[in-house]
This record gives sequence, C-alpha cells and structure tokens, in this order.
Amino acid sequence: MRTLKALWRDESGLVLSAEAVAVGTLGVVGAAVGAGAVARSVNAELEETAFALRSLDQSFSIPEQRSHGAFVAGSSFTQKPVKEAHEELRKQIEHDRAAEEEARLKAGQDEKPTEPSRPAPKKKKKGKDKGDAEFEPATYAPGTI
Repeated sequence: MRTLKALWRDESGLVLSAEAVAVGTLGVVGAAVGAGAVARSVNAELEETAFALRSLDQSFSIPEQRSHGAFVAGSSFTQKPVKEAHEELRKQIEHDRAAEEEARLKAGQDEKPTEPSRPAPKKKKKGKDKGDAEFEPATYAPGTI
C-alpha cells in the first residue's frame, strides 16, 4: 500500500509530459508558420520569374522563300511592348488574388492573412533612355497565399 501511495504522489513524470506537450505544440505552430512563409516566398519568386519571362522579346520575322518556281510564305510575330505586357500581368495577378480572396471568404475563413511589407516603388530618373525604361525592375510586391 505504501508503494501505491508513493507512486500516486510522485509528480516527476507529470512535469516531463507537460514539457513534452509544450515543446510539441511549439514545434507544430512553428512548422505551420514556416510553411506559410515558404509558400509566400515561392509564390513571390514565381511572380518575379513571370515578369522576367514577359520581359523577353520573342518577336521574329521569317521572309518568304522563292526558288526554282517554288514559293513558301513567310511568317512574323511582333510582341507587345514590355510595359504593356507587365501591366497586363499585374492586372491578371490582382484578378486572381481577388478571386482567391472571394473563394476563401465563401469557405468561411473570415480572417485575412497578414500582408508582407511592400517595398517602396522605385522612382524613375529623369533623362533616361527609352531603351532603359523597358528593363526597369518591377515594383510589384506579392501578397499572401
């Protein structure tokens, strides 16, 4: 009977299990926050990649070919100006975000995730060449997922 009372009053195992629960909870919360941060970072990098790909000039022109009585028609493609393509991409991203927000609200998730800090837009320098303006870095800062 004494042994049973001694075991009943022993609290050393209780402290260890409470510590394990606290450490486990912190680990799960930290992993969830870290996964959210990774998702936002990957999304931001993919958006930057999209802007970079839109900056590439893919225009081409192949003239017609005539030889020995045969004829092959030529072909050409002229890409939109870079600024116009970037503006179109920004509008599409904003449209997608609005649709995502609407779907999230319909699903019952009323809390809006916190936005990462947005960098200040870069000011254009006066006297820039027209050609340099095409390669100005995008000032778009992505939101959250």
